[in-house]
Amino acid sequence: MMTASEFLTDAKKLILMSCGDIGEQMNELEVIHATTFFSIGIERLLKFVLADINPVFALTNGDFKNAAPCLYKHKFVNGDQHGVTSSKPDTDVVSFRVAMQRALIFSTGVKENSQLLFSLANYRDILAHRPLSELDIVKANRLLAKDGYKLVNDICSERSLSVQEFFGTNHDRLRGLSRKIQSEEDFSREMATRIEQHRALWLSRASQLEFIKQATDITESLLASSGHDFSYVPFTCPACAQEAVARIEPDYDYDPAEKTSYVTGVFVDSITCYFCGLKLQDYEELNYVDANSIFEDGHDLV
Repeated sequence: MMTASEFLTDAKKLILMSCGDIGEQMNELEVIHATTFFSIGIERLLKFVLADINPVFALTNGDFKNAAPCLYKHKFVNGDQHGVTSSKPDTDVVSFRVAMQRALIFSTGVKENSQLLFSLANYRDILAHRPLSELDIVKANRLLAKDGYKLVNDICSERSLSVQEFFGTNHDRLRGLSRKIQSEEDFSREMATRIEQHRALWLSRASQLEFIKQATDITESLLASSGHDFSYVPFTCPACAQEAVARIEPDYDYDPAEKTSYVTGVFVDSITCYFCGLKLQDYEELNYVDANSIFEDGHDLV
């Protein structure tokens, strides 16, 4: 199995390989190339976070029988005559999604960027397993140019890692590009304006009893329903303070050995308020309203 230092070394190389293509306006091939190397590099960085704390955390099978010969066979001083350890240990490490779910327990940088990481994991899945036509080129371009540097910097800062080693000669350019886009977009101001508009819309509807009844019925109906791979939970609307509906979906991974999919965690897919019409879907929008606070409220999720 790879060591923590090997995960870190590979993460630096892979992210560095994406840097030359990252820019404010990238063509399709540049986005595909950069997203491929950046997403794999971030996956290795997440596994470094785990392995640096305990190498067992990066293994798919962390049982003693498997982990001991995987990680510490060089320290065995006696033969294993009683089959305490496996003669053919499974050295497979966890996937991107599992690594993310585990790493956010130990890393504030990972937790604060979890919505972004969900998007990046989806992009990686498309690049590896699905038609490239499914990749949203514009959104992937924006993620890399605006948030790629910040994501790596957030994780590096809390672990005293040199962020320059991930970006090389492109460090200053990509840091400046990230700051420039964030300043130009002024996302927080845009969201504040948008929320204020929906608050005003709600005030204009607040006296319409029939409309309120309809919005209440839809909300209650959704909150009472669930499917095989989704559920709905209440979320206080940040615009009108009425009861909005958050759609929760499971995050799946695939076990090639068992040939089956399994749930690695859950995430907020969207938040919709039927009283003021506010709908939030993009990771930045969900981050802005702290959608992940849902998971701290003890809801019975998917």
